Amino acid sequence: MTVIGFRVSTKEIRYAVLEKRDNSIAFLNKDSENLIKFPTSIINIEDKLYWAKSEIDRILRINSTIKKIYLKTNEFNGNENSSKRETTYIDALILLSAKEHTIPVEKKLYNQLGTSSSRVKVLCEGLLGKTDKYWDNTMADAMLVAYRGLENDF
Repeated sequence: MTVIGFRVSTKEIRYAVLEKRDNSIAFLNKDSENLIKFPTSIINIEDKLYWAKSEIDRILRINSTIKKIYLKTNEFNGNENSSKRETTYIDALILLSAKEHTIPVEKKLYNQLGTSSSRVKVLCEGLLGKTDKYWDNTMADAMLVAYRGLENDF
């Protein structure tokens, strides 16, 4: 069973493709593409969203065996701002692309993943290791949301 976890920020899209094999979980794109940076030349949100949608579609086409998408969403806690709004727009593109590719999606918050933003990297390192390049909370979020999905659903 192959799944993908996404976590977006205003600067990038991070994703982890995981596969459950018997009783183990493999991180398939650990040493390959797992970071999509938004081009700095894109200034307005409409162009950024258009570009992001094409990249999300490309990722799903390349990983055609994906059976489910897990999405780590924003933690609003009563605080809404322009960055969270922008990432919510990009999350919506993931939902749209998933619908077009007929892939089910499940959205998760930290409390559903059994961690917090301050502990997610350490937890992921223990479960799956870490990426050699660009290791950060955003990547850990993408990994953990996919891992918990595989662990709980399959």
